[in-house]
Amino acid sequence: MKSCIILAGGEGRRIGFRKQFVEIRGKPLFMYSLEKALKLFEEVIVVLPADAVSKVPVPEGVKKVKGGKERQDSVLNALLETEAEIVVIHDAVRPLATEEMFREVADLGDYEGKIVAVPSRDTLKEVSADTVFRTVDRSQIWLSQTPQAFIRKILLECHFRARNEGFFGTDDASLLERYGYKVGVVQGSYWNIKLTYKEDIQFLEKILAKES
Repeated sequence: MKSCIILAGGEGRRIGFRKQFVEIRGKPLFMYSLEKALKLFEEVIVVLPADAVSKVPVPEGVKKVKGGKERQDSVLNALLETEAEIVVIHDAVRPLATEEMFREVADLGDYEGKIVAVPSRDTLKEVSADTVFRTVDRSQIWLSQTPQAFIRKILLECHFRARNEGFFGTDDASLLERYGYKVGVVQGSYWNIKLTYKEDIQFLEKILAKES
């Protein structure tokens, strides 16, 4: 069985509000990803802030899980609520991920994990104290996105090891990388943006309006 975990448990500390609940074209942002997942996976889990679990309505059959203090804690909470062989993890604030991305990343083949990513298009600079230190070779640099997929028992093992070591990765693939597992890559899209700043809302509104 394959399970999809939609991460909608963030507090929006940097931006000042919970981005996953921003309404765009009549529905909260997290629902765009949730609706795609329901078409593709046997089990769908949505991670929500603890105080929102009982308040936020979701479609029938979707399992709700309380989020943790950090993203990594939220993923672990969800992993403990499923027995699926393969889990697909997606950030709720990336509403433009396509169904094809979910399908491709969930087909692990010979890998223990797979991510959606895109090659860096910009020149990369290493900067220190407002001064350019050097130009980084971008030829092998890819920008990681979600969805990402993993063999559940391996990802769970990596989460427990990371917790014991006090290590926090910026995505789940970084945990597999840390412990020597093989992670594949699926070509993503530069449109698959993550809502990070307030101005991103207007961009998403325009794109989602065209898709509807």
